[in-house]
Amino acid sequence: MNNELIQETLESMRDYVPKLVGASEKIALDIQSQQGGWLDTMLAYLEGLGWLTLAVSGIQRLDQALLKNLNIEALAPLLEQVKEALEQTDYVLLCDLLQYEMKPLLESFEEELRRVNH
Repeated sequence: MNNELIQETLESMRDYVPKLVGASEKIALDIQSQQGGWLDTMLAYLEGLGWLTLAVSGIQRLDQALLKNLNIEALAPLLEQVKEALEQTDYVLLCDLLQYEMKPLLESFEEELRRVNH
């Protein structure tokens, strides 16, 4: 049962993380080009990051070695900075965080998920 749950969760993560990578860039570009609706996308993005965090934590509880190279804890300080940028309406900082911090981190997660064989 646990193996099946882990496998299904890994497959979902492999499908979903690339969408988060793309959303990092899209949100930043929408903000920079003053496209409306980016806030709704941002909220969905943050929800997705929450799901990813829970998924990784859940898998690591069941199999500590499986995602040991996926540093999900690195998200917390970045999310705090994103929160501060949103609160201060510092959209330059927000775009920089999305494009130059979040996107590369998520790309590293995507790469690590491709390496995991389960």
